[in-house]
Order: sequence, then structure tokens, then C-alpha cells
Amino acid sequence: MIRLRDLHKTYDSRHVLRGLSLHVEPGEFVFLTGPSGAGKSTFLKLLYAAERPSSGEVWVNGRRVDRMSRKELPTLRRTMGVIFQDFKLLRRKTVLENITFVLRFHGLGQKEAHRRAYLTLKRLGLQHRQAAFPDALSGGEQQRVAIARAVVYQPRLILADEPTGNLDAELAAELMSLLCEINYQGATVVVATHDQGLLESIPARTLVLHHGTIQYDGNWPP
Repeated sequence: MIRLRDLHKTYDSRHVLRGLSLHVEPGEFVFLTGPSGAGKSTFLKLLYAAERPSSGEVWVNGRRVDRMSRKELPTLRRTMGVIFQDFKLLRRKTVLENITFVLRFHGLGQKEAHRRAYLTLKRLGLQHRQAAFPDALSGGEQQRVAIARAVVYQPRLILADEPTGNLDAELAAELMSLLCEINYQGATVVVATHDQGLLESIPARTLVLHHGTIQYDGNWPP
């Protein structure tokens, strides 16, 4: 599903990622961790082509992402669900509209889009907020809407950047249960987090980034 070959990323003269090479199989659940500034968010951005590498290769689902044109990127991103750290919700659309917008973009009819959106919101405890606008929500509620939007159309690859950062322990556990369920159904899941408790709660492959390199690749704890 994901293959990186000698991947480097620099900003001006600052090296963020240095020579990363790895392979993530379809259907894997992978944690990405490391201290702040280790390159976790940049790693994810390279996978959905929000950033381009300085050198090296990025392959996702058999396609070389770093050489894709702007016209090709929407097709790539239709296979992904991305949970952004800063949410990126549409401020002038309600909670329900934020989610059905994605489903309609993927070709679902209005009735089916509303059904799927409502069920996903209910799973995340947000069905009572479906008519609210993002600015009326708490940070944790906005985070859950962003999660619902990313998982609602059951993408083949889910990339999550600190998805539990604004959630309490109970909601964080519910989210991880949802991601595990989606992974069990066949999706590849990559979760960037600095939460050690989260790493210990789910047995999964863990990549530890430090100074732009992979310091550890295996089960957690080491």
C-alpha cells in the first residue's frame, strides 16, 4: 500500500526527513510516533501529496505520488481518508453537510449519503449536533466531525494526524475502536501520535521517528 525509497525532505537548509525507506502492506495498522519536530506530520503530508519530497520516491497503492500532476491528485485522494490535526472543516456547512459533501463527491445519492453520515455521527456521539455549524462546536466535537468525515466512505487508506489530541479518554478509546474496526475490514491505517498510552493500548507495528530518521520499527513497547 505504501512504499518509500530513500526519502528526503528539507525546508531551506533544515532536514526534516532523511533517507526514509519502508514498506507498509495493505491492511496494516501502523503507529507513527516521536518527539515534536520529528517529522510525523510531514511524513503524512508526503503520502497525500500536500508536500513534495526533496528527493526519493513515494508510492501509494501502486502509484508514484511524488510525480503526480495536480490533475491526478483528486483521484489519489478519493482512495484516502485524512484526519487533519487542524480539522479543516467547511465553516459555512453544518456538521451533517460537512460529511454528506464528501459522500456526494464520491457519487452517492442524497438519501444514502444522509443515512451513512448519520450512522457515523451516531457512532461518534454527535448525532445531536448534526445541524450545528463548526464554530458552535467545542474542539473535541470538531475533532470528531473531522474523523467522521474521513472514515464515512470507508477509504482503502486512512491517515490520522494526532486524532485523539482533543478527546477525553473515553472518546479516544471509542475512536481507536472505530479505526481498528475499519482496519479489520481491510483498510490500511497510519496514525501519528505522541500519546504513549495510545501506543500501548493497541498491539500494532510502530515506527519511531527521531531527527528525521526511523529509529525503531516493530512492536510496542520495544
